[in-house]
Amino acid sequence: MIAPFRPLTLLAALALTPLVVLGQDATPTPESSEEVMRLSLDEAIDLALANNIGLRIDGFDIDVQRFTYLGTWGAFDPIASVTGSFTNAEQQAATSLAGADVVESENIGLNAGLLFPLETGGSVNLGYDHNYNKTNSTFSVGESLDQAGFSVTYAQPLLRGAWTGYNTVLQHQAELRFLQAEAGHAELEANLRRDVTNAYWDVIAAREALTVQEETLSLGEQQLAQNERRLQVGVGTEVEVLQAQTNVATQREALLQARTNLAAADDALKSMLFARRAGDDWAAWYAWWDQPIEPLTPLPEVTTVTAEWTASLARALATRPELAQRRYDIELAELELLKATSEERAALDLELALTSNAVNDKTGKAFETAAKYDYPTASASLTFSTPLFNRTAENAYRAARIGVRSARLGYEQVETQILAEVRAAVREAHYQAEAVRAAEISFDLAQRQLAAEEARFAQGISTNFQVLEFQQQLSQAKSSLVAARVGYAKSRTALLRAEGRLLEGALPEASDAPPQDALPSDAPE
Repeated sequence: MIAPFRPLTLLAALALTPLVVLGQDATPTPESSEEVMRLSLDEAIDLALANNIGLRIDGFDIDVQRFTYLGTWGAFDPIASVTGSFTNAEQQAATSLAGADVVESENIGLNAGLLFPLETGGSVNLGYDHNYNKTNSTFSVGESLDQAGFSVTYAQPLLRGAWTGYNTVLQHQAELRFLQAEAGHAELEANLRRDVTNAYWDVIAAREALTVQEETLSLGEQQLAQNERRLQVGVGTEVEVLQAQTNVATQREALLQARTNLAAADDALKSMLFARRAGDDWAAWYAWWDQPIEPLTPLPEVTTVTAEWTASLARALATRPELAQRRYDIELAELELLKATSEERAALDLELALTSNAVNDKTGKAFETAAKYDYPTASASLTFSTPLFNRTAENAYRAARIGVRSARLGYEQVETQILAEVRAAVREAHYQAEAVRAAEISFDLAQRQLAAEEARFAQGISTNFQVLEFQQQLSQAKSSLVAARVGYAKSRTALLRAEGRLLEGALPEASDAPPQDALPSDAPE
């Protein structure tokens, strides 16, 4: 189990331990007066899995379901019982056969039993009864009388409520709910991995957008300086300077927004990675939130997604935890149907019993005689009973059948949703790969256009407005390229989530293609 996170512990570990990114040693960052939190994508995911509060709460639910399941088997634990009694009585004689005018009696009784419930619905009961009686009645065999008896009883229903399938329904249902909780936890973990990954890419996108805006502002400031020099030497105009000043002011405003966006992206990622624990120092906690995240894992390189969507669907149908949960729903409904089918039958109960009883006027002799089974009694009985209308059981059976059909339709519904999700994810991955290539071409052309226009402006055959316009186009082209690369990275994550591969560990490279598996044909009927 991963140890709980402490912010100060993490910072010390990050400062003293060399980080590994994509199997290679990370390059140390330059010296800086501002402390930063350097994280790879794998480290961010590990921290989220260890510290996410929602995931930890869900883990407790799994433990509850597991202990509940284990506890249901207690229904078949042997039950031991012992009862002791003492009775002292005086009774006025009602007839001359009472043996005395006032009959005085004492009784000391002991009853012990050991019941073994069986998974077949029956039971085996071992019993022992012992009574010591003392009386003044002259008709008693003796002043004191010792009675002992041993019994073995086997009871077994033959129709309603009979056999293992019916009598372990509760245990199997509890097991299925436990497995369903585990599948739900896997789904929650997959979603957390996806959300952390996307938030990590958002931080990179915000940092890149900030860099683009800083470069755009730098170009605007350079153009403003150039226009001011041209005005001083008499080859420029005041309008050109005003245009450049307006452009710089606009870009500075955009730079402030980019910094705000980066801070928001940082906080969004941090909120999924860490949780404050009791005892953590508040001052350190506040300071930690002000430390920017420096991502160490680069955006994935763009490769063509060549796998057919049917192969991705085959993987998804075999691994998605949502389908596992719906399969457990079907099994739960089938157990209810099995139970209702049994309860609709008439009751036919078998009971076999063997007893041994003994009476003696000497203490201890009755026990010895009964234990030898010198005076055995054997009996067998069959009891038949049935409700005359049985409306409760009949309607419960109909409801259980409908429950099975509903559960199977629920499975088919989720299966269809996953099919649509896989197709959309594959299509989006194809589109985003092409979008990156188109954005790269647009960025290259924007660079060349700006360079050409700046050369024309230097020769006096272009205008300041055109240069500023091409600068803005370059900024937009670079922003579009960053957005396209982040969109491609997110589309890869969405494809992995759709295929159910986010739970396999580290994210595979973009060039990894899923195997060409055949579509499964064993979906529940």
